[in-house]
Amino acid sequence: MKRKLAKTGFKSLYDSDYDDDPYEYNSRDDVEDSNKESFIEKEAHKIREKGKAAYFKRGMFRCPYCTTKPKPKDGIYEHLMSHARGLSTSATDIKTRAEHAALLKALGPI
Repeated sequence: MKRKLAKTGFKSLYDSDYDDDPYEYNSRDDVEDSNKESFIEKEAHKIREKGKAAYFKRGMFRCPYCTTKPKPKDGIYEHLMSHARGLSTSATDIKTRAEHAALLKALGPI
């Protein structure tokens, strides 16, 4: 909240012109609840620009965010979407949830 106040120039929440709208995500910011939607839009746009073929290598679909242990192991498109759907709702980290929500939004149904 302090960073949002610093960006807006207000000294406190009780200033007369203070507005609690979500602010735009910038690449140097941390992903928080207040800028999650903006982050999802920007990530989805990046994914759409690359296209589905960028995530299909060696005959398998892979999640671009799960690099240490490639998910899903079988590489089927439906399983990639299931993986993204699951982590977009149940991951503990906000950034992980937002990244997988963006993947789900950008690639969507075939």
